Amino acid sequence: MPIKLPSPSPKRALFRKLVDASVSMVPVAGGHLAAIYSLTHPPQSEIEEERWREEITKLANDTEAAVNFILKRVTLSEDAAYLGRWISENAERGWSDIFGYDDIVGQFPEATKSEILEAVGELELEGMLRIGKVIGRPFGHVVTTHKLYETFDPIVFEGVSPRQDATVVALAILDGEGMTSCSAIAEKEGWSVRRINPALAIVGDMIADGRKSRPLGQPYGIKAMAADPQERVRLRRFVKAINGEE
Repeated sequence: MPIKLPSPSPKRALFRKLVDASVSMVPVAGGHLAAIYSLTHPPQSEIEEERWREEITKLANDTEAAVNFILKRVTLSEDAAYLGRWISENAERGWSDIFGYDDIVGQFPEATKSEILEAVGELELEGMLRIGKVIGRPFGHVVTTHKLYETFDPIVFEGVSPRQDATVVALAILDGEGMTSCSAIAEKEGWSVRRINPALAIVGDMIADGRKSRPLGQPYGIKAMAADPQERVRLRRFVKAINGEE
Protein backbone atom coordinates (compact mmCIF):
# COMPACT_ATOMS: atom_id res chain seq x y z
CA MET A 1 0.00 0.00 0.00
CA PRO A 2 2.04 2.99 -1.20
CA ILE A 3 0.17 5.47 0.99
CA LYS A 4 1.71 3.89 4.09
CA LEU A 5 3.95 5.86 6.39
CA PRO A 6 7.14 4.14 7.62
CA SER A 7 5.71 3.14 11.02
CA PRO A 8 3.51 0.43 12.59
CA SER A 9 -0.10 -0.06 11.59
CA PRO A 10 -2.25 2.75 13.02
CA LYS A 11 -5.23 0.41 13.15
CA ARG A 12 -3.38 -2.07 15.35
CA ALA A 13 -1.86 0.74 17.45
CA LEU A 14 -5.28 2.31 17.97
CA PHE A 15 -7.09 -0.85 18.93
CA ARG A 16 -4.27 -2.10 21.16
CA LYS A 17 -4.36 1.19 23.05
CA LEU A 18 -8.14 1.17 23.35
CA VAL A 19 -8.32 -2.49 24.34
CA ASP A 20 -5.57 -1.94 26.93
CA ALA A 21 -7.66 0.88 28.41
CA SER A 22 -10.86 -1.12 28.19
CA VAL A 23 -9.50 -4.02 30.25
CA SER A 24 -7.67 -1.84 32.77
CA MET A 25 -9.05 -0.26 35.92
CA VAL A 26 -9.26 3.12 34.20
CA PRO A 27 -12.97 4.08 34.24
CA VAL A 28 -13.23 4.93 30.55
CA ALA A 29 -13.93 1.46 29.16
CA GLY A 30 -17.45 2.33 28.10
CA GLY A 31 -16.28 5.24 26.01
CA HIS A 32 -13.39 3.35 24.45
CA LEU A 33 -15.51 0.34 23.55
CA ALA A 34 -18.14 2.63 22.08
CA ALA A 35 -15.47 4.32 19.96
CA ILE A 36 -14.20 0.95 18.71
CA TYR A 37 -17.72 -0.24 17.95
CA SER A 38 -18.47 2.87 15.90
CA LEU A 39 -15.54 2.01 13.63
CA THR A 40 -16.30 -1.68 13.23
CA HIS A 41 -20.05 -1.51 12.73
CA PRO A 42 -22.62 0.82 11.21
CA PRO A 43 -25.34 2.00 13.62
CA GLN A 44 -27.18 -1.05 14.92
CA SER A 45 -29.44 -2.00 17.78
CA GLU A 46 -28.36 -1.83 21.41
CA ILE A 47 -28.79 -5.60 21.64
CA GLU A 48 -26.22 -6.20 18.90
CA GLU A 49 -23.79 -3.76 20.50
CA GLU A 50 -24.19 -5.45 23.87
CA ARG A 51 -23.50 -8.86 22.33
CA TRP A 52 -20.32 -7.43 20.74
CA ARG A 53 -19.21 -5.97 24.07
CA GLU A 54 -19.68 -9.37 25.71
CA GLU A 55 -17.41 -10.97 23.10
CA ILE A 56 -14.70 -8.41 23.80
CA THR A 57 -15.07 -8.92 27.55
CA LYS A 58 -14.49 -12.65 27.14
CA LEU A 59 -11.12 -11.82 25.56
CA ALA A 60 -10.09 -9.37 28.29
CA ASN A 61 -7.26 -11.58 29.55
CA ASP A 62 -5.68 -11.83 26.09
CA THR A 63 -5.13 -8.37 24.64
CA GLU A 64 -3.66 -9.65 21.38
CA ALA A 65 -6.65 -11.91 20.81
CA ALA A 66 -8.98 -8.98 21.49
CA VAL A 67 -7.06 -6.79 19.04
CA ASN A 68 -7.19 -9.47 16.35
CA PHE A 69 -10.92 -9.97 17.00
CA ILE A 70 -11.53 -6.28 16.43
CA LEU A 71 -9.26 -5.94 13.40
CA LYS A 72 -11.19 -8.64 11.56
CA ARG A 73 -14.31 -6.50 11.85
CA VAL A 74 -13.01 -3.00 11.22
CA THR A 75 -14.05 -1.58 7.88
CA LEU A 76 -11.33 1.09 7.61
CA SER A 77 -8.43 0.13 5.32
CA GLU A 78 -4.79 0.61 6.27
CA ASP A 79 -4.46 3.38 3.66
CA ALA A 80 -7.33 5.33 5.19
CA ALA A 81 -5.99 4.69 8.69
CA TYR A 82 -2.54 6.04 7.81
CA LEU A 83 -4.08 9.10 6.17
CA GLY A 84 -6.36 9.69 9.15
CA ARG A 85 -3.46 9.52 11.56
CA TRP A 86 -1.37 11.89 9.44
CA ILE A 87 -4.22 14.40 9.43
CA SER A 88 -4.57 14.13 13.21
CA GLU A 89 -0.83 14.66 13.65
CA ASN A 90 -0.81 17.75 11.44
CA ALA A 91 -4.08 19.40 12.41
CA GLU A 92 -3.43 22.76 14.03
CA ARG A 93 -6.80 23.54 15.61
CA GLY A 94 -8.65 20.26 16.09
CA TRP A 95 -11.74 21.94 14.64
CA SER A 96 -12.66 21.82 10.96
CA ASP A 97 -9.01 21.79 9.89
CA ILE A 98 -8.61 22.11 6.12
CA PHE A 99 -6.14 20.07 4.06
CA GLY A 100 -5.80 20.83 0.36
CA TYR A 101 -5.49 18.30 -2.42
CA ASP A 102 -1.86 19.27 -3.03
CA ASP A 103 -1.04 18.89 0.68
CA ILE A 104 -2.29 15.31 0.73
CA VAL A 105 -0.84 14.28 -2.63
CA GLY A 106 2.52 15.81 -1.70
CA GLN A 107 2.62 13.89 1.56
CA PHE A 108 2.20 10.54 -0.21
CA PRO A 109 4.19 10.91 -3.48
CA GLU A 110 4.39 7.16 -4.10
CA ALA A 111 0.65 6.64 -3.89
CA THR A 112 -1.50 6.72 -6.99
CA LYS A 113 -4.27 9.27 -7.25
CA SER A 114 -6.80 6.44 -7.07
CA GLU A 115 -5.34 5.16 -3.80
CA ILE A 116 -5.44 8.64 -2.28
CA LEU A 117 -8.96 9.26 -3.56
CA GLU A 118 -10.22 6.00 -2.07
CA ALA A 119 -8.53 6.67 1.27
CA VAL A 120 -10.14 10.11 1.41
CA GLY A 121 -13.46 8.58 0.37
CA GLU A 122 -13.28 6.03 3.18
CA LEU A 123 -12.71 8.73 5.78
CA GLU A 124 -15.64 10.68 4.36
CA LEU A 125 -17.82 7.57 4.42
CA GLU A 126 -16.96 7.07 8.11
CA GLY A 127 -17.96 10.66 8.86
CA MET A 128 -14.40 11.80 9.60
CA LEU A 129 -14.06 14.23 6.70
CA ARG A 130 -16.13 16.43 4.45
CA ILE A 131 -14.81 16.67 0.88
CA GLY A 132 -14.76 19.99 -0.95
CA LYS A 133 -15.38 19.59 -4.69
CA VAL A 134 -13.56 21.51 -7.39
CA ILE A 135 -13.60 21.40 -11.19
CA GLY A 136 -10.60 19.68 -12.76
CA ARG A 137 -9.47 17.68 -9.72
CA PRO A 138 -10.81 14.67 -7.79
CA PHE A 139 -11.37 17.05 -4.84
CA GLY A 140 -10.25 20.50 -3.82
CA HIS A 141 -9.78 20.03 -0.09
CA VAL A 142 -11.03 18.08 2.91
CA VAL A 143 -12.42 19.42 6.18
CA THR A 144 -12.07 17.37 9.35
CA THR A 145 -14.87 16.44 11.74
CA HIS A 146 -14.54 15.56 15.41
CA LYS A 147 -14.94 11.84 14.65
CA LEU A 148 -11.49 11.83 13.03
CA TYR A 149 -9.96 13.24 16.23
CA GLU A 150 -11.96 10.84 18.40
CA THR A 151 -10.46 7.98 16.39
CA PHE A 152 -6.85 9.01 15.87
CA ASP A 153 -5.92 11.42 18.69
CA PRO A 154 -5.53 8.49 21.15
CA ILE A 155 -2.73 7.20 18.89
CA VAL A 156 -1.07 10.54 18.22
CA PHE A 157 -1.18 12.06 21.71
CA GLU A 158 -0.22 10.05 24.78
CA GLY A 159 -2.96 9.97 27.40
CA VAL A 160 -5.47 11.93 25.31
CA SER A 161 -9.04 10.82 24.58
CA PRO A 162 -11.39 13.43 23.08
CA ARG A 163 -14.39 11.48 24.36
CA GLN A 164 -13.03 11.51 27.91
CA ASP A 165 -12.11 15.19 27.56
CA ALA A 166 -15.69 15.81 26.45
CA THR A 167 -16.93 14.50 29.81
CA VAL A 168 -14.88 17.22 31.52
CA VAL A 169 -16.48 19.85 29.30
CA ALA A 170 -19.94 18.39 29.88
CA LEU A 171 -19.51 18.39 33.65
CA ALA A 172 -18.30 21.99 33.59
CA ILE A 173 -21.50 22.97 31.77
CA LEU A 174 -23.63 20.95 34.18
CA ASP A 175 -21.93 22.52 37.19
CA GLY A 176 -22.06 26.08 35.83
CA GLU A 177 -24.79 28.68 35.75
CA GLY A 178 -25.65 30.34 32.48
CA MET A 179 -23.07 30.29 29.69
CA THR A 180 -19.87 28.37 30.48
CA SER A 181 -16.66 29.77 28.98
CA CYS A 182 -14.78 27.15 26.94
CA SER A 183 -11.48 29.02 27.22
CA ALA A 184 -11.90 28.99 31.02
CA ILE A 185 -12.25 25.19 30.93
CA ALA A 186 -9.08 24.92 28.82
CA GLU A 187 -7.17 27.18 31.19
CA LYS A 188 -8.34 25.26 34.26
CA GLU A 189 -7.36 21.90 32.75
CA GLY A 190 -4.12 23.17 31.19
CA TRP A 191 -5.28 22.12 27.74
CA SER A 192 -4.21 23.61 24.43
CA VAL A 193 -6.73 24.77 21.86
CA ARG A 194 -5.83 21.74 19.77
CA ARG A 195 -6.73 19.42 22.63
CA ILE A 196 -10.01 20.95 23.77
CA ASN A 197 -11.54 21.68 20.37
CA PRO A 198 -12.45 18.04 19.54
CA ALA A 199 -14.11 17.75 22.95
CA LEU A 200 -16.01 21.00 22.37
CA ALA A 201 -17.29 19.63 19.05
CA ILE A 202 -18.49 16.41 20.70
CA VAL A 203 -20.37 18.28 23.41
CA GLY A 204 -21.55 20.94 20.96
CA ASP A 205 -23.38 18.29 18.95
CA MET A 206 -25.62 17.75 22.00
CA ILE A 207 -26.52 21.43 22.39
CA ALA A 208 -28.71 23.56 20.13
CA ASP A 209 -27.19 26.46 18.22
CA GLY A 210 -28.98 29.08 20.29
CA ARG A 211 -27.12 27.97 23.41
CA LYS A 212 -23.59 27.90 22.05
CA SER A 213 -21.67 30.93 20.83
CA ARG A 214 -19.27 30.93 17.92
CA PRO A 215 -15.70 32.17 18.41
CA LEU A 216 -15.75 35.14 16.01
CA GLY A 217 -12.12 34.80 15.05
CA GLN A 218 -10.94 33.17 18.27
CA PRO A 219 -9.19 29.80 18.05
CA TYR A 220 -11.80 27.91 20.07
CA GLY A 221 -14.43 26.16 17.98
CA ILE A 222 -17.10 27.24 20.48
CA LYS A 223 -16.69 30.23 22.75
CA ALA A 224 -19.28 29.36 25.40
CA MET A 225 -22.17 26.93 25.96
CA ALA A 226 -25.22 26.47 28.15
CA ALA A 227 -27.70 23.58 28.29
CA ASP A 228 -31.48 23.48 28.60
CA PRO A 229 -33.18 20.78 30.75
CA GLN A 230 -33.28 18.14 28.00
CA GLU A 231 -29.68 18.82 27.00
CA ARG A 232 -28.60 18.54 30.62
CA VAL A 233 -30.05 15.03 30.73
CA ARG A 234 -28.31 14.19 27.46
CA LEU A 235 -24.97 15.44 28.81
CA ARG A 236 -25.41 13.55 32.09
CA ARG A 237 -26.15 10.32 30.25
CA PHE A 238 -23.13 10.86 28.02
CA VAL A 239 -20.83 11.27 31.03
CA LYS A 240 -22.18 8.13 32.66
CA ALA A 241 -21.81 6.12 29.46
CA ILE A 242 -18.22 7.21 28.86
CA ASN A 243 -17.28 6.54 32.48
CA GLY A 244 -18.84 3.08 32.35
CA GLU A 245 -21.49 3.93 34.92
CA GLU A 246 -24.39 2.49 32.97
